[in-house]
Amino acid sequence: MKMYPDDWLVRLSGAVGSMVGGVIALFVVKPLIELPLWLGPFAFVALIGVGSVLGNILGGRLFGSSSVGPPDPPPRA
Repeated sequence: MKMYPDDWLVRLSGAVGSMVGGVIALFVVKPLIELPLWLGPFAFVALIGVGSVLGNILGGRLFGSSSVGPPDPPPRA
């Protein structure tokens, strides 16, 4: 996979989304602690995954390239 200059911003948004999902799971969702032992970690990982997906979607919308393909190579002299 070839990375373009704007790819790092999209990947960074996915990472930020994962962290936000983890923060929500740890501090906001009180029933996460009250769930059965096997369901609590599953819900925690699911919230991190949802945050990552939403971060990637939002990052693609905000920082995605405006053109359809990679930029044209410079002309030969």
